Amino acid sequence: MAYVYIAAGILSTAAFFFAHLLADKKFKGDKRIPMIFSSVLFAFFFLRYLGGTDEIEKTVGLNISSPFGHEGQFATAFSLFILWAGYACVHLLVTSPYFRENVKCIDGLVKYFATPVFLVRLVFIPMIAVALDGEEALSTFSPRELFHALEIGVGLSICLVQWKKDLRVRFSRKGFLIGLGVAAAMFLFSMPACAPQVLFGYASESIKIKEFSLTHRLFIYAAFLFPVVFYFALRKFDYETKRFALLYLSLAALTSYCYGYTMKTFVQVTAWPLHLCNTAMFVIPLCLMFKWDKLYYFTLFINVLGAFFAMLMPNYSDSVNALSVSCVNFWINHFCAFFMPVLLIALHIYPRPKIRQFVYSLTAFAVYFILILFINAWFSNYGSVDFFFLNSDFIAEKLGKWAENLRNVVLSFSVNGLKFTFYPVYQVIFFLVYVLLALAMWFLYEQFFQVGDLYLEMGERNKKIKADKLALEVRMAGRNMDQPVNPAGSDKLVLRGFSKKYSTSDVFAVKDVDLEVSGGTIFGFLGPNGAGKSTIIKSIVGIQTITSGSIEVCGYDVETQPVGAKLQTGFVPDHYALYENLTGREYVNYIADLYHVSEEDRTKRINEYVERFYLTQSFDNQIRTYSHGMKQKITIMSALVHNPKLWILDEPLTGLDPESIFQVKECMKKHAEEGNIVFFSSHIIDVVERICDRIAIIKKGTVLCETSVKEIEDSGEPLEDFYMRMIGEVRHE
Repeated sequence: MAYVYIAAGILSTAAFFFAHLLADKKFKGDKRIPMIFSSVLFAFFFLRYLGGTDEIEKTVGLNISSPFGHEGQFATAFSLFILWAGYACVHLLVTSPYFRENVKCIDGLVKYFATPVFLVRLVFIPMIAVALDGEEALSTFSPRELFHALEIGVGLSICLVQWKKDLRVRFSRKGFLIGLGVAAAMFLFSMPACAPQVLFGYASESIKIKEFSLTHRLFIYAAFLFPVVFYFALRKFDYETKRFALLYLSLAALTSYCYGYTMKTFVQVTAWPLHLCNTAMFVIPLCLMFKWDKLYYFTLFINVLGAFFAMLMPNYSDSVNALSVSCVNFWINHFCAFFMPVLLIALHIYPRPKIRQFVYSLTAFAVYFILILFINAWFSNYGSVDFFFLNSDFIAEKLGKWAENLRNVVLSFSVNGLKFTFYPVYQVIFFLVYVLLALAMWFLYEQFFQVGDLYLEMGERNKKIKADKLALEVRMAGRNMDQPVNPAGSDKLVLRGFSKKYSTSDVFAVKDVDLEVSGGTIFGFLGPNGAGKSTIIKSIVGIQTITSGSIEVCGYDVETQPVGAKLQTGFVPDHYALYENLTGREYVNYIADLYHVSEEDRTKRINEYVERFYLTQSFDNQIRTYSHGMKQKITIMSALVHNPKLWILDEPLTGLDPESIFQVKECMKKHAEEGNIVFFSSHIIDVVERICDRIAIIKKGTVLCETSVKEIEDSGEPLEDFYMRMIGEVRHE
């Protein structure tokens, strides 16, 4: 074993020279050097890992067929944990150069986790050699042991370079606990596939795939539980930290999946990992490392579905043990293929797929399907192959006799002595069914996206409510929270720098609007369709959020005191929605209950408006029997039943007869005369000119002017001409 120590020692000593080199101004900050180091480390690890089958894999429950003999339980367990920790540190050092600048904890993990692990591996090289290649490794030359030594040397080099950059030892209680937790998670996720079998032996129960045994169900439940745990653990981190964590997880899973493979295995074409779920193990790390989005969407729609069916119908015998290497390997593979693509989109590593990406994925699947058909037919000449279960009746037998009968149509021919066999009917239907199932996956994803949007919206809304409450408490300075934040504005509607941009658009619907309307005023709001009138009105009444700026209704802030602002407001929308199974009286009383209107006040007001709008004969009939004009009158009554200080009407005269229009105008005048605000949006210029005191004209989200109707009249220009001139000036700019 002397050559092993010599090789490891030489590389470890060379680290100091490299550290000095990296500290030189000429090389300092060169990102390529750490990447070269990590690539060399990965090469040695790859050659060692796939150089042969580990002897420790034969161990069952620490003492059966152990490379250290029946009495070597401690040595077996210790060697396993050293190898296990070594995998974790190799994954860390291979990925760290690409994320060091953006993920703060990496340098600490390299110094305090990877360094001691590689030092322990250096000290216990003979013990690890026995675990890898048995007792013979101590007396004969083994290429694997040489690569293992070189791996340790390069790993120590990388760690020592990090120490050279910063020799200080920094510990804080919080930092130590966080680092310990991250290191423990890295260690856990890097578990080799043989670990459960080596440590615990075989489970008492086998997984019976046709009976959905308890063990089988627990494995399936875990497949749904893991992504939820990972999502909540990572969702609050930044993009690069999440990408690093997921790349580490996918590399760890790929390493565990490859446990038991050797370079000799890959020489045998029949053993290539071409099953659909096997490809996911290699595709996901590539997508994360190089951001190959088109390849990612293939895994999202195709691999996830394949992995789900594979977990329901695992392709191993009923006698396989739950803790055996083959079983653990199978579930690591399919867990990763099942939840990793979904996790990547849930954590916003990739944007949600659109129809284009779905088409890409199906196109890629068609190419994969055709390729596998020919590979199956070709490789069958060299041994037994059944990639994607297209050669056998594995899937067909689970569906019934009718599916097996589809395989009776056979197409077979020979080329240069090689026989090619296809089952065209069965395989075409197989493809079409899978495409239909992929479409179903698209539908399910869309439903999950909607639920996710709702969850995120609720979360953001709750955060904003808490923040607004704290800000309001500061502004109120000890006053009752039910009082207006601005008592001086108790008879005013005020918009300060109000802007609104919808999430589906990059353009502001309304930009920097400043308005102030005092009590006793009928305020006309004019503008063409799409100008932003309804956007402003909906924000005033609290139907939609405010992007920036503020709105006060009678001293109440609309965002931080929404209930207080709504209690001061009556709203007649342009498109109303009524509970049409109620009578008019029941509906208006229901609204009065919401606003806590006393019995005496509501009776007086209801009787007044019923008489004014000629609803005496129909007021106790169901609303669904009303005409459009009658429904509009009920909406107006509901808006006035609590005598609001601010009455907002958005195109309220549509569908009303002339007499009803007159009555509505009289209500508006009376309401303003009592010191209240009437905010009136309309396209009918003549009505605005007759009843409004002040007007504002808006176009394309910008208020062009705010003035009094009297000033326009005094100028001798009709309001209609003034309006057309104002929007015309903007049109010519």
